Amino acid sequence: MAETTQGMKTPKFAGIAVPPELSKSHFFFLFFNTFLMGMLMSVPAVLQPAFMRDIININQDFAGSINSFLQNMSQVATLAFVALIGALSDKTGRKILILISFIVLAISYYLFQISGSIAAAIKLSPETAAQICASLSFMSGKAKEFEPYAPALLVSYCMRFLVGIGLILGYPQFITMVGDYTTDKDRGKGMALNGMAMGLSSILVFGIFGPIIKKSGVIAAFNVVVVLAAIGAVLTALFMKDRMPEKPKEKQGLKDVIPLVKQSKALQGAYLCSLITRADIVVLATYLVTWGVKVAETMNLSTGAATMKATLPMIVMGVVSLFAFPFIGIMLDKWGRVQTILLSLVCAGIGMILIGIAPSPFSPLCFIAAALAGVGMSGSIAGANTLAIDAAPITLMGAIMGGLNTMQPVGVLFFLALGGYLFDAVGPGSAFILKGAATGMLLLWIFAFRNIIIKEITPVFTMDWEEDAKRQMMKIPGGVRQGAIEGTEAYAQSQSITKITLDLCLELKKMMDESEQK
Repeated sequence: MAETTQGMKTPKFAGIAVPPELSKSHFFFLFFNTFLMGMLMSVPAVLQPAFMRDIININQDFAGSINSFLQNMSQVATLAFVALIGALSDKTGRKILILISFIVLAISYYLFQISGSIAAAIKLSPETAAQICASLSFMSGKAKEFEPYAPALLVSYCMRFLVGIGLILGYPQFITMVGDYTTDKDRGKGMALNGMAMGLSSILVFGIFGPIIKKSGVIAAFNVVVVLAAIGAVLTALFMKDRMPEKPKEKQGLKDVIPLVKQSKALQGAYLCSLITRADIVVLATYLVTWGVKVAETMNLSTGAATMKATLPMIVMGVVSLFAFPFIGIMLDKWGRVQTILLSLVCAGIGMILIGIAPSPFSPLCFIAAALAGVGMSGSIAGANTLAIDAAPITLMGAIMGGLNTMQPVGVLFFLALGGYLFDAVGPGSAFILKGAATGMLLLWIFAFRNIIIKEITPVFTMDWEEDAKRQMMKIPGGVRQGAIEGTEAYAQSQSITKITLDLCLELKKMMDESEQK
C-alpha cells in the first residue's frame, strides 16, 4: 500500500504511507482522539484520592485498598467485556464503538461526581453498604469504621465500573485502527504515534488537573472531564473513518483466538507483556498519588498540594515517554520488535524497584525512577501491540487485540489487589517492588524465546511474489505463516512457475480446503 503507482508519490502522515481511501485528516483525528481518550483513561488516578478524601470523606487508614479497588472496577469491566468488544469491532467497525465510548464516558463521569447525592436519593443502608465496602477492601471485620461514608463509596464503585465500560468500548479500537491503517513496514511508527498521544495526554492530565484541584476543587476537575468526553464524541462522529480489512467467508471470532495463541510464541509474548507491563502506569499513578495524600498531614500539606506534588514524577514519566516514543517506533521497525521490548523491560523493572526503595513519594529518586519507567512504558506498550498485530491474521486483528487487552485487567487486578494490601499492611514501597519483580520474570521469559519469536514474525519470500499474493499470506496466523510461504514456493517451483500470484495462492487454498473436507 505504501508503493507508488505510475510515478505518483504516495502521501505520508508522520512518515506513514496514507492509503488511497484515507486522507491525512483521518490519521490526524485518529491520533487526536486517541489523545482525548488517553486523558479520560489517566484522569481517575488524579481525581480519585482527592475525591475520596474531600467529598466522600473516607478514613485514610484504608486509602490504599479503597483507591486500588476503584481502579480495579475499570479492570473488572475490561476483563468482562474487552475480548467480546474486540471481536464485535471486526463485525461492526471501530468508529461506532468509539462514538458510543465517548458518550458513555461523559455520562458516567458526571454520575461519578454526584455519587453522594445518588446514595442519598436511593436511601442506601449504611450498615449494608459498610459490610460490602469493608469486604471489598479485605477488612470485613472493620465494617463499622466504613459506615459514615459507605453508601457514597459503594455508589462510587458502581460509577467507576460504568467509567470502565466506557473506556473499554473505545481505547482498544484506536490501537486496532492503527493496524487497519498501516502495513508492517510502518506499523512500528503507527504504534509509536499511538503511544505518543497517550503519553502526551498523561503529561497534561498530571500537569493540569493537580492545579485545578488545588485552585477550584475536585468537582471542577470532574466537570472538565465531562466536557472533554463530549468533545471526543463530536470529533469522532464528524471526522473519523473506518478502514476495515476484507471479511473472511468463514465466520471467525473469539473461539479462533485461543488456538492461535497456543501455537504462536509471538502472541504469547505479546499477551504476557500486556499482562504484566500494562499495569505499570496504573500502579505508579494510583500508589504515588495515594502515598502523597496519605502523608500530606505529616508533611503539613493540603490534599490538593500533596496531590499536585505527588503527580510531578508522573509528569516526568509522561514527558520522557513522549520523547521516547519516536525512537521506540524507529527501533521497532529498524532494530527489531523483540530487542526493543527487552530493553524496555530492563528500564521498567529498574524504575519500579527504585520507587520501591524511595523514602517518600516526593523523593528525587522517584523522578529518576519515573524517567526509566517512561522509557519502559513506551517500548512495552508499542512493542506488545506491534508484535500482536504482526502475528495476527489480518481478518482477526480486532479479536486478537481484544484478547491482548483482556490481559491488561487480569494483570492490573492482581497488582492492585495484592499491591493495595501490601501498601496498607507492609508499606507503600512494597507495591512497587512486587511490580518490578514481575517485570524481571517477564524479561527472562522473552529472552529465552527471543529467536523463536523473531523467526515467526519475519516472513521470508525467496521468489518473486505479487503484492496481493503477499497480502494473502498475511491472512495466515503468524505461527504457521512461514511454513505456508515455503510450501507455496515449493509448489510453484515444482510447476516451473517463476512468479507467485494471488490466483495461485487462492488455487492452493481451494485445493487444501477440498482435501480437508475429504
